[in-house]
Amino acid sequence: MITKIEIKNATANNLKNVTVSIPLHKLVVVVGKSGSGKSSLMYDVLYKASQGHEVEAQISKIPKTFALAQKVKPVDKLSLGETNMKRLHDILSEIKKDELLIVDEPCAGMAKTDREHILKILKDTVNKGVSVIVVEHSKDIIANSEYVIEFGPESGAKGGEVIFQGSIGAFKKAKTMTSVYAFSDKAKDVNYERKPSDRAKAMQKNSLTIRGIHKHNLKDFDVRFPLGSLVCVSGGIGTGKSTLLSIVYGALFKGKNAWKMREGFSSIEGKTHVRRSYFVDQTALSSVVTSTPATYVGIWDSIRDVFARLPESKKLRLSKSHFSFNTRLGKGDSDKLKKSLFKNKSIFDVLGMTVDEAVVLFKDNPLVTRKLGFLQEVGLGYLELGQKSGTLSGGEAQRVRLAKILSKKLGDRCIYIMDVPSRGLHLSNLPTLVQVFQKIIDKNNTILIAENREELLHNSDFVIQL
Repeated sequence: MITKIEIKNATANNLKNVTVSIPLHKLVVVVGKSGSGKSSLMYDVLYKASQGHEVEAQISKIPKTFALAQKVKPVDKLSLGETNMKRLHDILSEIKKDELLIVDEPCAGMAKTDREHILKILKDTVNKGVSVIVVEHSKDIIANSEYVIEFGPESGAKGGEVIFQGSIGAFKKAKTMTSVYAFSDKAKDVNYERKPSDRAKAMQKNSLTIRGIHKHNLKDFDVRFPLGSLVCVSGGIGTGKSTLLSIVYGALFKGKNAWKMREGFSSIEGKTHVRRSYFVDQTALSSVVTSTPATYVGIWDSIRDVFARLPESKKLRLSKSHFSFNTRLGKGDSDKLKKSLFKNKSIFDVLGMTVDEAVVLFKDNPLVTRKLGFLQEVGLGYLELGQKSGTLSGGEAQRVRLAKILSKKLGDRCIYIMDVPSRGLHLSNLPTLVQVFQKIIDKNNTILIAENREELLHNSDFVIQL
């Protein structure tokens, strides 16, 4: 019987020659910040190797392996929580003793009672002789696991290393980034002094009321919440959180064919106080292969302007389009681009820079540093400008979306609606998330979220419990 899996010198994505020993027949939890290398090791190395693919690592014998990634869209008439719960039950019905299950964030978005139910399912599965590895941010799962592997010390290029591996008892004493947050209430502390504009203060006296809500399992009730606030909808699996968000969004939508979206309620009051509603979803940032966070937020366009205006670029007849991701370059053009330097850096050098490094390089260009600053504000200063959007973790992609919201000249009187915005976020990222929300609200906007993480509930201005 195999008792452990040995992985040596794993180098996929940002992994830096990672060597780790994973015990079997236990509940193992893999933790660390978004983009620290957790999924790279579990999915791009271990799971791929188990399916017979070549990987950048040496791996000992692996038992038959199943993997369950998180879905971020519901299937059929089920809620998102019900969808992921059903998928977990379905995959567990196939697994036999001595086999391995890798599962990504099974508790994402779930209330405490549902998290406790998931934990019981996972522990019962281990007791039946199945090995379970969970990539997780939930305090409940972390505290009740048997073995912990933590990645870090930070994210992206500053991550990719195993900074702890050992028993849960040793982990409690380790004082790593995750253990400090997992065994305290530190994630509730938001270090931001609220600075609402005068209009934002006035807006908080207004409210939105939606009457006669009736859709799916929501049965004829009214909802009222204050504007200019962080409003949180919480509740167990299948209680209608996502449905309520969709009703509010549809009721406020003012785009083409808006009438088609006005369903599931009988009347609305306070709509005149809202200029526009936005739904910030969790689908892929872009279907374009060349998309990066820099192009998504609009930073790259400003950087291309800087390079196109250089005297050397004009001399070499390089236009702004030459500095695009989407332009196929011949060797001649590529050589020309290498000669066009901004502070001794070519466009290719800039692609390999992190956001933090680029802020220093472009410190004399207010437009570029302003746009880069939004990615820093959401805690993504470690991302490389040329990193493809498709390689981002779920938590990173979510924060890139928030950076884009911040990067726009925020009109006031908007409602931003988000379903489980904490999905994929490390406990240490939660205060940053709340801080970004509060800054958006202080500019006279409202944020409506569906959430069950206690840290966000604690920092909400108003809670709707379903």
